[in-house]
Amino acid sequence: MSDRLPERLGEAIRRDRRISFRFERRTISAFEGDTVGSAVAAAGVRITGRSFKYHRPRGLQCMTGSCPNCLMQIDGIPNVRACTEPAREGMRVERQNAWPSVNRDIHGWLNTLSFMMPPGFYYKIFQRPRWAWPFVEPFIRSKAGLGKVPHEPDHRRRRKIDLHPDVLVIGAGAAGLAAAAEAAKAGAAVVLLEQGREAGGHLLGDASGATRSGLARQALESGVRFLAETAAFGVFGGMLVAAAGPDALYRIRATHVIFATGAVEQSAVFPGNDLPGVMVSSGVELLLHRYGVLPGRRAVVLAADNTAYSTAWSLRDAGAEVTVIDLRSEGGWPEGFPVVPGSTILSAQGRRHVTGVTTGPPGSTSGKKVPCDLLVIACVQVPSTNLLAQAGARLAFDEAMQAFLPLEMPARTHAVGAVAGARTPESAVAQGRLAGLETAAALGYEIDRAVVDELRRDAAAAGDPIVLPPEVSSASGKQFACLCMDVTSKELKTAAAEGFDSMELLKRYTTITMGPCQGKACMLSSQRLCGRATGRTFAETTPTTARPPWVPVEMGTLAGARLTPRKETTMHERHVAAGAEFMWAGDWRRPHHYTSPEHEVDAVRNRVGLIDVSSLGKFRVKGPQSVELLERLYPCRFSDLAVGRIRYGAMLNDEGVILDDGAVVRLEDDEFFVTVTTGNTAALERWITWWNADWQLDVRVLNVTGAFGAVNLAGPRARSVIAALTDADVSGEAMPYMSGTRVEVAGVPSLVLRIGFVGEMGYEIHFPSAYGAHIWDAIMEVGETGGIAAFGLEAQRILRLEKQHILVGQDTDAESDPYEVGLGWMVKEDKDDFLGLRALRDLKERGPQERLVGFTAPDGWLPPEGASIVRDGKWVGRVTSARRSAAVGSVIGLAWVPADMASDGTAFEIQFGGSHTTGTVRTAPFYDPDGQRLRA
Repeated sequence: MSDRLPERLGEAIRRDRRISFRFERRTISAFEGDTVGSAVAAAGVRITGRSFKYHRPRGLQCMTGSCPNCLMQIDGIPNVRACTEPAREGMRVERQNAWPSVNRDIHGWLNTLSFMMPPGFYYKIFQRPRWAWPFVEPFIRSKAGLGKVPHEPDHRRRRKIDLHPDVLVIGAGAAGLAAAAEAAKAGAAVVLLEQGREAGGHLLGDASGATRSGLARQALESGVRFLAETAAFGVFGGMLVAAAGPDALYRIRATHVIFATGAVEQSAVFPGNDLPGVMVSSGVELLLHRYGVLPGRRAVVLAADNTAYSTAWSLRDAGAEVTVIDLRSEGGWPEGFPVVPGSTILSAQGRRHVTGVTTGPPGSTSGKKVPCDLLVIACVQVPSTNLLAQAGARLAFDEAMQAFLPLEMPARTHAVGAVAGARTPESAVAQGRLAGLETAAALGYEIDRAVVDELRRDAAAAGDPIVLPPEVSSASGKQFACLCMDVTSKELKTAAAEGFDSMELLKRYTTITMGPCQGKACMLSSQRLCGRATGRTFAETTPTTARPPWVPVEMGTLAGARLTPRKETTMHERHVAAGAEFMWAGDWRRPHHYTSPEHEVDAVRNRVGLIDVSSLGKFRVKGPQSVELLERLYPCRFSDLAVGRIRYGAMLNDEGVILDDGAVVRLEDDEFFVTVTTGNTAALERWITWWNADWQLDVRVLNVTGAFGAVNLAGPRARSVIAALTDADVSGEAMPYMSGTRVEVAGVPSLVLRIGFVGEMGYEIHFPSAYGAHIWDAIMEVGETGGIAAFGLEAQRILRLEKQHILVGQDTDAESDPYEVGLGWMVKEDKDDFLGLRALRDLKERGPQERLVGFTAPDGWLPPEGASIVRDGKWVGRVTSARRSAAVGSVIGLAWVPADMASDGTAFEIQFGGSHTTGTVRTAPFYDPDGQRLRA
């Protein structure tokens, strides 16, 4: 049972502030400062959950979030560590992995049938007959996993924060606080991360709290930026440290990093070591001194050094009856309670919680029974070296410490405190201060060298000799090496006998260390048992590869702030004033339509229309080898392109797949103006500049997308409109189709391209973006007498579809090549080289397996993009674009079909949901197939 103790100095709880929360079908009263775990312990709740595989009862063990025993569903969020989660007024708490309840879990029968679930059982059983596995797989999968995915959407806003301090200290225990304080006092900018709510680390379990409060005060007074509840979970290239806070993802690049990640106290391996009531000493100390909870009245303490006796005294002072089982045969045992020397825990008894233990010399199968309701393991702590290993530190086994410690550290990093082998608070503080001063000196700040020499002596102070508990007990019963995944010592032995004889193989075959604790609570036992099973020593059994995340991180935190970049052209306000309805086009807000797409299409086809195309990607390519760069990037030829002429080109990757398309105009012998699609601009900038650097060409590539605005003036009356705005000759002879000319338009220096994406005579006008509103107003004013109308993206898509012009990314996918989409004419195989040449030669020889074709359909049901093309009842292709066309008088579209169907007049069925229609292939453009209107 558990009891709330009288008020004591250093408590975390505020006894004058009561709160209550819903715990399944009851209401639990707590104090402000309680965790959910401490509150339910004070209320007498012993079972905090059921185990993953066997559904055995589990209880509080560590109170630091390092084990899986206290995972609960809190306010709908699964797998919250109740032992560290603050209790809040009105919260809803439910235990997990049981039905109908944790106290009466029907699935407990899985523990009885554990012999049917050996390591890798899902690979071995129900494989014959073949129908058996599909039958049992849903049942097995239904029992896997912990918690329930919340139904409510998560609308919490998370930020992404980049920090660049002089010094980053990870861990706010004794060593971390001391290091941060010394570096900050010397003048360095210091950031201190702490996973918990408070600084102190293992000092939080100290009864007086004087050392902890003094170190914390020094750090804060020195100007340290302290980030509580912010856990570093990974170290990446360039010493980038990623940390997760309550509502933020921190990306921290510091000049120096000090790792003060501490150590995790480990349990021992014996039958019943997973029962509720079996705890490590640090968890007991936290319950006693921080939360005022007595976790048991009859306690047995398994001791390996003299520090265990402080826990024994704390329990006795709180009113518990204490018996100490000491692994050491000799020593000056403190008086005040019985001590059983030279013994260990052979087994623990109990069904729903521990009721007693059997003690005896290591190796014996029977011994003395001691009744208890609390078993405290106070033996050994394992340094938390995971982040160090991720950073590139080389670890080596230390015989004196019986642990893997950092032997070589990367440049500008330090390891201090328990993670570096410090056994006492005094040596941890000395190591921290020393690292803080050395870091400050490396940054150029003044320090006292005499103090450094003194700290070196204090930092080397050693604690009591390390005595490890037996690797495994000789008694019979399930002995758990990994509480997360219910892996027993017997299962590890079986797996090793089957050939999985290394830690990496055992991890994957038995899932040991792969659970919620990620090896924090079971690394010692798993390493030692693996060594025992394979005939290796502890020193020869290296830990598994350290990988992020070291602590659990919510997916929402990794995603960061849900901010959508919003780009607007310099004509945006004109579109708003005209009543435009907007849509997203990549990062840009662009008009979808102004009046109706049908009216806008009619204006372009019969009068004149104007569209804002400023969002097009634009690049200036200039240099002596600019032609060479373009010749390698595109399959078409540019060496023969005359100055002032335009060529349409599609950019390919090295597999011959279409990446993008656009216009390329030659401005000078060594300068080109390149346009690309709106959504691909950033990616293509990286692509072009990467290849330019790889090929080491003398070319400069400049992204001028934001510097230049652009509009497309299109329609039969377009020439008369632009003629009224410039003194230049805009006749068909002076400014022919596919030409680019530098002229002034409305008094603004502009580049005018004669191209026709929408199928009509068109002038694409590029100008300095600051003049966007001026150009728009001038064109609309001049064009008013000719019936000009602004048109949006929807009208543009109808117009381009009538010409069968493709949209890369919509009509193409990650496997589309030029031959399949009808652009084979642009591939110049006689060129020396270009990206995708070799792949295209193979593709041409093989021949297209499918083709992108135009189709018409009756003017009734409009097939959605993605609708299926069906032949003989089988799916053979898909619709990529479809619209109703007034000019054609039917539904038109583009679709992927098998190559043998890509001929005019071929009919096919289009299906989507319960609707269907018949399409007919048409390979030529639906509108103005000869292009006479474009070239007018």
